[in-house]
This record gives sequence, C-alpha cells and structure tokens, in this order.
Amino acid sequence: MAEPDDSGYKKPMVRYWALAFAMLAWFGIATDVTAQEAAAEPKSNLVDDPGDPSGAVRVYQVDEFAQAAILRYPALKAADADIVAARAKLDEARLSPFMQFEGQARFFVAPGARGTPTFSPDPQIPWSNRWGPGGEVGIQGGIPIYTFGKYRAGKKAARAGIKGSEYQRELTLARVVFDVRRAYFGVQLSLDLQAMIAEGKNKLRNAVDKLGAQLEADDPDVKQQDYFRLVAALSEIESRESEALKLEASARKVLELLSGIEPAVVPECPLEAVQSEVVELGEQIDAALEMRPEVFQLEAARDARDANLVVQRAGYLPDIILALRASFARAPHITDIQNPFIIDRGNFAGAFLGLVAKWKLDFGGTNARVKRAKAEIESLKAKTAEAKLGIEIEVNTLYEQLQDAKRRLASWTRAEKEARKWFVSAGQGYEVGTQDARDFVDAISAYFSARTNRLMATAEYNLAIAALEKATNVPMVGKKGWRPVGCEE
Repeated sequence: MAEPDDSGYKKPMVRYWALAFAMLAWFGIATDVTAQEAAAEPKSNLVDDPGDPSGAVRVYQVDEFAQAAILRYPALKAADADIVAARAKLDEARLSPFMQFEGQARFFVAPGARGTPTFSPDPQIPWSNRWGPGGEVGIQGGIPIYTFGKYRAGKKAARAGIKGSEYQRELTLARVVFDVRRAYFGVQLSLDLQAMIAEGKNKLRNAVDKLGAQLEADDPDVKQQDYFRLVAALSEIESRESEALKLEASARKVLELLSGIEPAVVPECPLEAVQSEVVELGEQIDAALEMRPEVFQLEAARDARDANLVVQRAGYLPDIILALRASFARAPHITDIQNPFIIDRGNFAGAFLGLVAKWKLDFGGTNARVKRAKAEIESLKAKTAEAKLGIEIEVNTLYEQLQDAKRRLASWTRAEKEARKWFVSAGQGYEVGTQDARDFVDAISAYFSARTNRLMATAEYNLAIAALEKATNVPMVGKKGWRPVGCEE
C-alpha cells in the first residue's frame, strides 16, 4: 500500500507546534535558571493561611507568591546585611578618627639599683643585685583638629556606600518579583495549553476509535489514509501535551522554591492580559533614567570617587592633631630619683599635650594616587553614560515587545473566535459524515494555532509589562492588578 501524502496537513501543524513550543522552551529555560539561583531553605508557608477543615489546598495569587518570596529570598537577606554593614562603616568613619588612642601595660622583673641623682654604688647593669617586679602603664594618641577635608570625605564615601547597598537591595527585590511573575504566568500558560490540548485530544481520540471500528467493519466509505491522518494528529497532540506538563512542573517548582509555599497552587482561571497604565515611550525612558536603581548606584559611586579624590589631594598636606601622651612606671626595689632632668626607667611619671602636624612626605606616591583617583572618576563617567544608553535601549526594546504583543493579542483573539466556529462546525460535520478527516484535522490545526498564539501573546504581553516595570522601576499595575480579573479564589 502506498504511503498517504500528508504533507498538506503536516506543514501547518509543524509550523504551529514549532511556534507554540518555542514559547514553552523559553519559559522552561527561564524557570530552570531561576530555580538554580534560588538557594535551598527550609520550606514553609509564609503567607497567612487560616486553614481549611475540609482539607482543600489553598490557592495563592501572584502577589501572595511575590510577598512570600520577598520574605525569604537569600539575596534579599544578604542585601539587608550589606546595608547594616554599610551603616556600621559610616559610624566608623564618624567616630574612629577621634578614637586613635592606644594604651600599653608592661609588667617586668629587673635587678635592684641604689643611689642619688649624683652617685650610685651599683654598676651600670647590677646583675648581682636582688631582682624584683615592676610595672608601667601608658596611653598615647591624638584627636584630629583639621585634616584638610579627609574627615568629611570619609563620611561622604561611607554615606555613598549605604546608598549603593540600599539600591542594590531594590535591584534584587525587582528581580525576585519579576522571577515570581514569570514563573506564575508560566504555570498559567501551561494549564491553558493543557486544557486546549485535552479538548482536541478527546475529539480526535473519539474520531480515531470510530474510524478504526469502521475500517474493521470494512465500511466502503472509509479511507485508510483518513485513519492514518487522524492517528498522526492524535500522536502529535499527545507528545505536545508532555511539553506542556514539563512547563507546568518546572514553573510550579520555581514558585515553590522562591516562595516556600508548597504546593504552589494558582487559580484555575483563563490567562488574560493584565490591566495596566502604559505611558508613551519617551516617558518610559525618562522614568527609567530617573528611577532605575542602577542610576542611583552610579551616582553613589561617583560620590565615593569624588570623596576619594579629596582624600588623595589632602595627602599633600599635614593632619593637624591634638596629641596626648601619658605614662607611669613603678619598681619598688629601684631607688626613685626625684629629679625631672634625670630619666629613671624604673620609677617615673610623665605627660604631654600639644598640637602636632602629622605629615606623610610620600609626595611622589601621593601624586600618583591623585592621578589614579581622577582617572577612576573619568572611567565612572564613561560607564555611567554607557549604562544610560543601555537602559534606553532596554526600555525601547521592551516597549516595542509590549506593543507587538498587544497587536498580536488583538489579532489572534479575533482569529481564535472564528477558528473556534470552524472547529465546532468541522467536528459536527465529521460526526455526521458531511466532512472528511482532512477538513477535520485542518480545523483542529487552525483553532489550536490561533488559540495557542493568543495564549502566547497574552503571556508575552504580561511578561513585557512585568519587565517594563522592572526596567523603569515605576509601577504600571495596581497592587492586586496582577490577579486574574473576576477570578478571585
């Protein structure tokens, strides 16, 4: 028997499934990467759950998953610790310059010595005399009076470090929220695809069973090629169902890892476009350049670089210090010589208080450090300009992706509505025998293609909104606007 020619059927089906599961692969890859980034922690339900006596599993909305992830994500905890450390550095910069004192205590044994300021019967080192204990305590240090800007620059650099740590936390927070939304929409997309596949699979399976029974009964109106065509379409759908299940499992696992909520159950609601307030592209770019944490981080880094330049330039000049030194020593077995002009190492007391100019005379090294500080500022300026260009490119790309998804969503929504009518009509016609298997498969292919493309456009639209929020650091959706409309569970 010659092989049936199904090329007319296979080409649109292959194109449709290639397009559909390119999107599934994107979600799968994204969720795998995010899952690897999420550190393992004890699993716990971090969203208040009053409990259900019936044993029903609670359903969580996307904002609840995001809130739970914020409370437990390791990188956010690390960012909080970095902020605490940066604030401690500021305290150090404020207080440490005024605490530059050191104390010393010594306890020793030495040979005894006798005599007066003018005569002693003992030799220079009286080894043979009786040895005895002694002790000495002392303190020395200084308080800066004027440092030619070093003190102020140190505090400025420390404040810049705090700002940098705080904006790093904002960056991490935005990334975590985006990862949660991406995984959430991945689960929703997979559930809608499974529902769509189940509908077509059941109809195809019934058609295959019916046609197989007719072939066994040697029905002259039934063609073997129609049976092959239906079986091939059914096998294709069953294999793609596995891809949808894979997407669901990986995306759901990411939700569980990020949020600590297990099982991660999302509302069984149709995937719909979120309601958002998207302004014009120019306003999006302006908002990103004004609100992005990276821009603020670069500004903080510039403050730190400027402070470093002040410190290096001040290296040419001395630090004016109020210096203090005091010490006291006592050795009972050594005669105490009461003469201020004679240094008695065993018994003495002394103090000094005065202004000191502490000058580091490494002018060659200071000059090199000043040049390096200036070069670092110029480098940072160039990197800031590059970052702003990158932000503008990113926002422009995301905005165009959003507009593209919006246009495709409108187009595929219309196509799905008409293809649905064809699908129902072809199914009924095939049941009563007014349409053949090729028409039935073509109708299934058209409907599935339109519906899949509508679902993908919806998911891409929602992700583009989420990515644009992350890129501009400006909310475009209300606090609960990410929840499915009219589907509160």
